[in-house]
Amino acid sequence: MLVRSALPSVRRGPQRDAGRPRGAALRRRAPALLGAALALLLGCSGAAKAPAARPARVVKTPPAQPKAPEGPPLLPAQVVAELEDEDATPYFARRGDEALLLYAAGGRWRTRVIGADGAPRGDVVDAGPAAADVPVAALRAGPQGYIAAWIEQSGGSRAVRALALDPAGKPVAPASPVAQTAEEITWLDVLPNAKGALVLWEMPREDRVDVVMTVLAQDKGAAIKPTAPASVAREVLGWNAVATERGAAVALVLPPAAPPPRAQGKAARKADAEDAAEPAKLGSVSLVEIDAAGKVSAPVAVSPEPTAQIDLEIAEVGGRYLLTWTDERDIDSAVYLAAAEPGGKVVVAPRQATPPSGEQALVSLVAPPAGPGGRALLAWEDVLRPRGGDGGAEAGGAGRLIHLASVGPDGALGAERAALVFSASGPPDLTADGDGFAAVTLAPATLKAARDAAAAPPIWPTFVRFGPDLSVRAAEPVRAAPFAATGGVPYLVRGLSCHKGACATLASAAAGAGAQQGGAQQGGAAKAAGAAGAAGARAPLALVSLPVRESAWRAPAFREDRDPPPRATAVRALAEGDPLAKVAAAELDGGAALAAWVTYFVEGASDGAPRGQDLSATLAVRAASPSGLGKLNVLSQKASSLGGVAIATAPPPPADPKGKGGAAQGESVIAWVARERGETQVYVTKVDATGAKVAQKKLTTAPRKKQGGAASEASDVAIAYDGAGGFIVAWVDTRDGNAEVYAARVDRALNRTAPDRRITNAPLDAAEVQIAVRGQEAWLVWSDARPAGDAAGAGAAGGEATGDVFFARLDAKTLQRIGDEARLHASPEHSRSPVLAPHEGGVLVGWVDEPAGDGAAAGGGAAAGGGGAAGGAGGRARLVRLDNGGAMQGPPVTIEGPDGASVSSIALACDKACRGVLASAPGDSVALSAFTLAPGEAAAPPLKPLAWLTGSASRDVSPALAGRSGASLFFADDAVSGSGRVRWMTIAWP
Repeated sequence: MLVRSALPSVRRGPQRDAGRPRGAALRRRAPALLGAALALLLGCSGAAKAPAARPARVVKTPPAQPKAPEGPPLLPAQVVAELEDEDATPYFARRGDEALLLYAAGGRWRTRVIGADGAPRGDVVDAGPAAADVPVAALRAGPQGYIAAWIEQSGGSRAVRALALDPAGKPVAPASPVAQTAEEITWLDVLPNAKGALVLWEMPREDRVDVVMTVLAQDKGAAIKPTAPASVAREVLGWNAVATERGAAVALVLPPAAPPPRAQGKAARKADAEDAAEPAKLGSVSLVEIDAAGKVSAPVAVSPEPTAQIDLEIAEVGGRYLLTWTDERDIDSAVYLAAAEPGGKVVVAPRQATPPSGEQALVSLVAPPAGPGGRALLAWEDVLRPRGGDGGAEAGGAGRLIHLASVGPDGALGAERAALVFSASGPPDLTADGDGFAAVTLAPATLKAARDAAAAPPIWPTFVRFGPDLSVRAAEPVRAAPFAATGGVPYLVRGLSCHKGACATLASAAAGAGAQQGGAQQGGAAKAAGAAGAAGARAPLALVSLPVRESAWRAPAFREDRDPPPRATAVRALAEGDPLAKVAAAELDGGAALAAWVTYFVEGASDGAPRGQDLSATLAVRAASPSGLGKLNVLSQKASSLGGVAIATAPPPPADPKGKGGAAQGESVIAWVARERGETQVYVTKVDATGAKVAQKKLTTAPRKKQGGAASEASDVAIAYDGAGGFIVAWVDTRDGNAEVYAARVDRALNRTAPDRRITNAPLDAAEVQIAVRGQEAWLVWSDARPAGDAAGAGAAGGEATGDVFFARLDAKTLQRIGDEARLHASPEHSRSPVLAPHEGGVLVGWVDEPAGDGAAAGGGAAAGGGGAAGGAGGRARLVRLDNGGAMQGPPVTIEGPDGASVSSIALACDKACRGVLASAPGDSVALSAFTLAPGEAAAPPLKPLAWLTGSASRDVSPALAGRSGASLFFADDAVSGSGRVRWMTIAWP
């Protein structure tokens, strides 16, 4: 296999969603670079003009590198060949204790036997003529030696040729022609068996491919005799094959007879006009077997649903076939597994391989050595997981995070999980290593003792060897003396292989940057390579040993299941559709929760409503529990996005004196704003534990239309259970001119028990009110644009204010204000998005401060929380504690986003300790980070990454923690394609 940095790749078969990126699938399926080598024993010689159609395992060291660390020793290496083209692909196959190297030089195929110690044995063998244009080739060990096959391109003609080699690498006879055609051939593989070998290749047919084969029969010591080409499958979306002693097993992604309704619906939601016209690239999964004589069995349906992507993999484990792919039968794509017996009987029905974690993408499936035992290695990527190095201190560096787990013949994953950092596109190079596994990746190279965290480490190819429990046995950058001219780091690394506990990989230098004096262990071979490199004529190729030894280097991998909390344990999508404006959540009994949300809708910007219907934003609710998701309940399609949504839960009502009338479960009330005939009013809706509507009433009836001006609006609703059988609703209303905070109270039947009461009276606008009930009091916080120094809102002047967070206490029964309002913090920044989290000692208040526009200033001096802070480059969060009397307990605590990223929102929950989730925008994406705040803690808490989201950094994900434990987080996430998703994340806390 070949691993090369920043190399995009495609799967065999036509690409899915080629016109638009989709998270991890994008990074693994972009078009391949011309001239890039393919997989182990598969690749190209010279410049490849045909598009590669298989993911490449190639690490290419970036040309610009920071200063390299000094000190650690180099790895043992042997120069085994010199390549005329630095990007040319050598082919390497193991056969027992020996191996064979095949490469093209001077228009000829060359072979060389490699001993068990990695040293060349004997001279280079001339194996026959090599065409100038060989886009794909393969080399495999067979019963009588080795078999090579390749595709030749000459003008408008393509040919497939095969060559038999004896154990010494000598041709048994000249290469045999297998097929000749004027059509395109994009992929080829050799599958040896006990009697010979099968050669399979693919021929593209617009958005599909045909799979064709030939049988290579070989008598003892005689030339191979290919049969006439025969069809394996026609017009499939994708395929993958594995060699068996009986012949081969081929997994197929078959196109549906007609686009399924779900696929059509998703295309309409996700794609633009051009992409929507493309057929869906999803299909069903089937299995066929080919015997040694070339007889193809009838297809066996493994997964009949047309929901599989084309990234299908198959491996033989413990006498069974394991099949895995990325599946889209649910909202989030997920990695699925199935198992079948030889003969085609499906013994493990398709099922999701890993716990839900948002959108997943399959990376690879690595088979163990042939035999009755052993476990395969499944590698996948989670879009909504921390990037490389964030999940564990051992990994030390940024990049994609590839997740690893072993899997047995029963399709069950082992409990041990590991993660591997990969700072490039495409898949890393993975292989079985005795009872464990090995990998070559591209990752930041840092020493364990390094203290200068500010210095950017170099990105180098690095090997990792895993034990059977996926613990890291050894890890070092691939550096060897033949590449002394580049600090020991090769230009390309490929062809990772292991045998009897010894691992090695091929590595080559760039032409003109060859080896220098290699030291005693390299001898004359290194000197010869150094001379060639100095002349700039050839690129030395070395076999680098990857030993298990003590290392001063930090491993780019770690045991993920040992990652300390807080961490996300599962992520599921509740709904998909329009982008989201607001998400709210409340905890129910038994670990369940209700999530409610309202979509984003701009008045007058949509013409999707049927004639005569007045549609606005959609309000929906769904229950989520450890046992699964409830029914999605759409409560209204006339909601206001600006109105937001809030939800509060009350305990079950008490029974009457005769023991009747009590309920078995609590009740939840949702506050929201409806828009009807151009006017907005606040509504309250009671729902049961499943989210089904029980009752609904209009809370406000304020006149909205005005002559000669804009109609008044209701927005920013909040609700809390009052502790006495009713609910208090707060919202922002412009009925009296500027935006002010209002409140009202209802009983369990949603009847008013207190009229609308105006809470604030200030010269400028209030926004984003939040509410919590403490005993007999209701506590409100909101953002208010009144000038600094005007705490009560009476007659203050000054420049335009940017907004600060205010606090007020109300009598929970009468809604009369208790005392004066208080400004929690004054600063020249814009304070917004306040949240409340009650606890035994009072309430924790959080909000976001973001830099105000040029020329805006808050004026005034310091408030009770301390002096104003200068605006920074991005937003930050602030936390302040209020005791049971509403007094501030010290100045606000400031929390910066990770690596200085701008903070966009915050969610809080308090029990014995307070827990929070911070949304920030590093670059063009959104990250979720977790923190804990112990009682009395005054310092800013450290952040732990939870997830990177797929949506744009410009979107507020509206995180909401359900309940006091903070174990369930609900948030909005816009998919890359533009659709909005409501997600539920469960979090393990310390």
